[in-house]
Amino acid sequence: MNKYLFFLGGILLCVLLTQCKKDEITTPQNNVALLINRINLLRQSGCNCGAEYMPPVPSLSSNNQLQNAAIMHAKDMAEQNYFDHLSPDGGTPAERTLNAGYKGDFRAENLAKGYSKVDQVITAWKNSVSHCKAMMDAKSSEAGVGMAQNYWVVTFGSSL
Repeated sequence: MNKYLFFLGGILLCVLLTQCKKDEITTPQNNVALLINRINLLRQSGCNCGAEYMPPVPSLSSNNQLQNAAIMHAKDMAEQNYFDHLSPDGGTPAERTLNAGYKGDFRAENLAKGYSKVDQVITAWKNSVSHCKAMMDAKSSEAGVGMAQNYWVVTFGSSL
């Protein structure tokens, strides 16, 4: 009987640990979609970027080429341990979008580092006038998001 209870207790412990870990883990793909959704909520409601009120603007659609450019830059920053719009080899955000095959116009790129949750990233960008204005730019119609480790990138563009 004791072996049976010990066995059941072990199974219960494994199930509980698995469930707890499952709640703590968010996949990067979920963060990518969530980040665009959070930016779109901000765009739909309007906000203050510093002292300037930015009225509501249309939502962004997701773009695979912009996403590829953002992912590659996030991975590059994580692998080479830097944090900058300009890569060590001199690559610019506009060049990255072009190299990813994006046919529209590059508008802006927001970077963040050190955050574990989407809402923290949005708050940081909202508290920076230039990043806030990039999120609220009415000329941007598309975006792509990438993350690697604790590096976050969103690349904005406008379709032709």
